[in-house]
Amino acid sequence: MLILALDTSMAACSVCVYDAGPGLVLASRHDFMDRGQAEALAPMVQETMASAGVAFKGLARIAVTIGPGTFTGVRIGLAMARGLGVALSIPVTGINSLAAIACNETAGDLPTVVAADARANEIYFASYDASGRELIAPVIVKLAEAHKLIPTYPVKMLGTAADLLLEKTDKQHVRSDAGDLPVARNFVKLAASIPPSPVPPEPLYLRPPDVKPQAMKISFSTMGQAAAKLLAELHGESFATRWSETDFHGMLAVPGTQAILVSSQNNPMGFVLFRAAVDEAEVLTICTRPEFRRKGHGKLLMQHLESVLKSGGVKSLFIEVAVSNHAALALYGSRGFEKAGARKNYYARSDGKREDALIMRKGLQP
Repeated sequence: MLILALDTSMAACSVCVYDAGPGLVLASRHDFMDRGQAEALAPMVQETMASAGVAFKGLARIAVTIGPGTFTGVRIGLAMARGLGVALSIPVTGINSLAAIACNETAGDLPTVVAADARANEIYFASYDASGRELIAPVIVKLAEAHKLIPTYPVKMLGTAADLLLEKTDKQHVRSDAGDLPVARNFVKLAASIPPSPVPPEPLYLRPPDVKPQAMKISFSTMGQAAAKLLAELHGESFATRWSETDFHGMLAVPGTQAILVSSQNNPMGFVLFRAAVDEAEVLTICTRPEFRRKGHGKLLMQHLESVLKSGGVKSLFIEVAVSNHAALALYGSRGFEKAGARKNYYARSDGKREDALIMRKGLQP
């Protein structure tokens, strides 16, 4: 059984390909980063899969940390894992981030306490016996009170708040020299031992976000044939194979075809071109200008499109994605799209070959 394990829950990005049969790590990568996991994860997954010599269709399961951790980091890893699970029709196993950190300690000579910094003078706390069995499930606790949860017998401590916690405890406890963050190659064996679930994992948040999202000053505009030149320019910025002004003019002449432009202070950021007929609609293309990517504008554009289509009585939304575009497959999978079919040799590639397109569908009505 081949497993792809992912983690972006804290200050790192970690990927591993594991063969559970012989218990071998085929390839892995772990990079420390406080931010930027959204941009780093998909390329890291592709590079690690290539290093392992494994095709995505050969995977049997995805494993991912579900938190606690940073809110954005947890969501990045889960979105990728759940999207790949949908695209590949394989189960996704969630493992809490503190149990993942506990897997870094391999000596097995003492029980383990994991303490991760939750900021605001609080820590995420969990404890495990020497065999790895959970004694205290992850909780959030005030740093000043956390020592009350530690056993009276010697334990090993690890995690980003382990040193802070050790200052408040007896000298009998030991600081582990294992890593303080989840590492995919270390927790993947534990994930492999968890029976697969038909229900995708949910994030483990031990407290609500402590920041308020800033309002985004953006607007949406429905565009017709008069916008063909602008759409062609935006498309050319976004894709190597550019659609011409004539192409857009012709497509927008077809009944039911429209474009929705997303802008910020009259500065176009991207658009989606779609065609609706009766109670079905299809995304013909969607793009975001390079300087506006990875900032949530594409997600907002899709949400707006779905709202427009729902109000018009559309019940099903379809989109086509190249089978090799795993990042897009993961994104749409996380948005609720499911596989509905395939089109053989649909896309022309730069090497002269052709590849299949996966047709994905999302239901829009309750």
